[in-house]
Parts: sequence; C-alpha cells; structure tokens
Amino acid sequence: MARVDEWLDGPPTDPQTAILQTQGTADALPYRKQDAQSDRMQVRDDSAVTDTSTPKPSFLRSDAQEVSLWRRPAMRRVLLVVVLVLLALLGAQFLIKERNRVAAVQPALRPVLQALCSVVGCNLAPLRQIESIVIDSSSFSRVRDDDYRLGFSLKNTAPIEVAMPAIELSLTDPQDRPVVRRVIMPAEFGARSAALASGTEWSGSLALTVKPGADVQRIAGYRLLAFYP
Repeated sequence: MARVDEWLDGPPTDPQTAILQTQGTADALPYRKQDAQSDRMQVRDDSAVTDTSTPKPSFLRSDAQEVSLWRRPAMRRVLLVVVLVLLALLGAQFLIKERNRVAAVQPALRPVLQALCSVVGCNLAPLRQIESIVIDSSSFSRVRDDDYRLGFSLKNTAPIEVAMPAIELSLTDPQDRPVVRRVIMPAEFGARSAALASGTEWSGSLALTVKPGADVQRIAGYRLLAFYP
C-alpha cells in the first residue's frame, strides 16, 4: 500500500504525465500553424481581387489603354500639312536668297524667279562670282604729258554666266607704293553687257588723264584689280 500511495501522491512532473502533455501540445501546433497560413493566403487572395477591381490612375495606364492625341489620324493630317507649308516657305526663302545663282545655273527657272520677285519686291541680276574673273592681259602706256591709255582683257572661267566686274587701277612708284588710284565701272570701259558669258573673254581700252597736282614723275608702274563694288 505504501508504494501505491507514493505513486498516487507523486508530483505532477511524473514522466508519463509529461509525455502526455507534450504529445497534446505537439498535436495542437500543426493545426494552428496551418490555420495561420490559410489566413495569410486568404488575405493575399482578397487583396489581389481588390487590386484588379480598382481602376488604375491615368498616369499608370499603358499606351494600349489610352490613345494619344498625337496618334489620331486627324492630328497626323494636320501635322503633315504644317510640315509641307514649312518646307514650301523654306524653299521660297532659299530661292529668294540665291535667286541670281539659281537663275544662272538653271535658266529655265528664270520665269518662276521673276514671278516670285514681283511678289516680294526683289530683282534678278547676273551672279557675282569674282573668283571666276581673270585679268588675262593688260597694258598701260603714256600717250603724252598727263594722258595715258589702259588696255586689258577679262575672262570668265566659270561654267555659268557671271556679272561684269569693275576695275581698280593703281599707279605705283618705284617702291610699288600707290600714287594714284581710280575705280573704273563697266559702263566707263565700254562693256555693253552687265554679264560675261561662260568661257568668254572681253577686251577693251580706255584713255585716262592724271589729275593736275599728282606726282607724275614718280609713276613707275601700275596694278589692276577686278572686284564688285
């Protein structure tokens, strides 16, 4: 009897009792863990449903959801018309600025350029291209006291017609310093045309008189320069 009483009166920390309690706790934990995972999964599913049902703000919409204004057919036609008008204005501005060169290179466009100039108030003139003008030959000699004769020839080396230049005559001393200068316009040296055709040569002569008071005795040479005033 003593052993039975001792067993009945034993402390609650009996090995068998502890094992039973441990097994009960272990059996309960998996169910709680599974329930927690189910709750989290349910919350995630609910949030996904909520996101898909809520409309997105305009700044989050893709191009497929909203058609841009610039991609509409009417707007594209308007932009095309604007581009064509700007190109036409640019072409007209180029023709006005380079009208003389265009007329020299493409003589067939001269009527169009004349009509355009009649609208904007410009005029057509021979192309000025001084680098194509060459003084091929020249001479300068004294006829009597203060009278001299100048002769020269001009050649156009360009493949197109260019304007007739003016001539600057400089009379120089023995040190090649200018003593007298004079500008001679095409009308003065007898040019009948304001233009010089491609590959052609023009020759002429002109009588000159040195003004009184100039140091004629110092004149030892001369220089000629073709230019556009």
